[in-house]
Amino acid sequence: MAQEKGQPTISEITCQEIGRWVSAYLDEHVGDERKRQIVLHLAICAGCETYVKQIATVRDVVGLLPKAVEHPSDSHRLRQAFVARTRRYLLVAEGH
Repeated sequence: MAQEKGQPTISEITCQEIGRWVSAYLDEHVGDERKRQIVLHLAICAGCETYVKQIATVRDVVGLLPKAVEHPSDSHRLRQAFVARTRRYLLVAEGH
């Protein structure tokens, strides 16, 4: 891209950089200059525009999913069962 004298230099951003910045961009965690670079790139690069839209869609859909219910893990349940069995064994061994 040829620059005319007196025109400000536009810092370009690459497709690879779009991939690195997409989450921050969508979450609005980029500065004004970086946002401007991304918007300009998306305006001329259909592939990156599609990619950013896909990531935004996935993020939005994941946000709609119900939150996971915490259950004790299998290892935690096994540990509890082992402790209970050991206590029973010790009580039997002591004659209780």
